[in-house]
Amino acid sequence: MFGGSNVILLVAMAALLVFMFSRTRKQQRAQQEMRNGIAPGARVMTTSGLFGTVVETSPEEIVLEIAPGLQTRWTPRAVARVVTPVTAADAVPDSPEGLDLTKRDQDTPGDDAAGGAARS
Repeated sequence: MFGGSNVILLVAMAALLVFMFSRTRKQQRAQQEMRNGIAPGARVMTTSGLFGTVVETSPEEIVLEIAPGLQTRWTPRAVARVVTPVTAADAVPDSPEGLDLTKRDQDTPGDDAAGGAARS
């Protein structure tokens, strides 16, 4: 009734479905572990892109301080990721003159509309 190629196709499709479901379960587990690890003082980003500092947590809600004195309540599922704070040492390169935004690196060929011509 089924040819050999049909059986191989069915087995391949079944294997693909199993792979997709196992990957989804792993992602869900990782998200749940991340949510369970959120504690007051952590900086987080919500799924809508709002950044805030966790003030309180409970299984039903998380209170975020998004500005000094301004607190909002969120469902834990709205937290997309925990943001690690950037230290001052990471923000400024190690150089004697510090970070100079007025200085420009030399142009590289092909980085502008003129075909990489040097600017004067």
